[in-house]
Amino acid sequence: MMVEALIAGAPVARAPAVAAAGWLLGASANPLIVAGMMDCGAAEAALDLARAARASFDHENAAAALADLDVMRQAGWLVVTPLEARALADCVLLVGSDVADFPSTPPPLAPERGRKVMRLAGDNLMARLGLLRALIGGRAITADPALAALAAALRAAHFAVVHWSAEEIPPLAIEMLCGMIETLNDTTRCFGLPQSGANNVAGVTQACAWKTGLPPRVTFARGRAEHDPWRLDAARMVVGGEADVVLWIGADLPPWAGRVRLISLVPATATLAPMPEVVIFTGRPGIDHHAILHDPGLGALTFQRAATPSAEIPPAAATLAAITGALAGEMASC
Repeated sequence: MMVEALIAGAPVARAPAVAAAGWLLGASANPLIVAGMMDCGAAEAALDLARAARASFDHENAAAALADLDVMRQAGWLVVTPLEARALADCVLLVGSDVADFPSTPPPLAPERGRKVMRLAGDNLMARLGLLRALIGGRAITADPALAALAAALRAAHFAVVHWSAEEIPPLAIEMLCGMIETLNDTTRCFGLPQSGANNVAGVTQACAWKTGLPPRVTFARGRAEHDPWRLDAARMVVGGEADVVLWIGADLPPWAGRVRLISLVPATATLAPMPEVVIFTGRPGIDHHAILHDPGLGALTFQRAATPSAEIPPAAATLAAITGALAGEMASC
């Protein structure tokens, strides 16, 4: 028989662990719920729990998602979906060393064009991006011939795509790229393609938006949803001693796990060091149970059927709903 949960490292049934988690959150002065890897159903359930516990909610990879969102909502941008990019782009600029490779085969809707794939990475990337934008804008500057060739290729393209990852470049660099894309659209077509962050952060961001109207790094401490990208950064809150109990939903524990009282909802394969006060084992999205996840290749939410369905391991969403029920019971008895 598989172990369902642990309290102080000792195996217990799931019910007492759920009750213990509800008690810890109910007794907390400033609870925090943090997503590592979770599907959209778990995100909805986690936000319901955060509202009931007057807790804050963050995603481990929220910084990258918020970097893109900051540019979009402050400066605006012209972007394309991954499918459109693969179908139509005849020129692709990959910005940074971490952004995924792009197929160099000709676009299927216009095979006579061919496709040029270029990469701008390495040292002094921000300065070189600034020079590239100046060249695209027609400024008379002295620049590396390689940058001049990049600018010429983008200007000559019928449908150019600039692909970046916010996990590697800062918001200012993203804003420069979006300004360059806007300039290129004066004479041709060019669009941005931001790379989705890890651990379904794009899916969780969408779930948070439809539940609260806001992206992650949201708090219900005053009874309503409020968003603050700096103040509600989970790692900063834990290191600064602002959160006294954290509920972690994901795979392996975060680097700051030993600094706070911790409840963890993790798969049975997770490494538990240091040992949280309460551990409840849950299924892996798309592996142990069906899940709605953001598909980076499509740029949309998709249904992912369980690869190896398990009726014994509940999804995180079910466990989170049970903790919300236990919390409500604790509050009713006070």
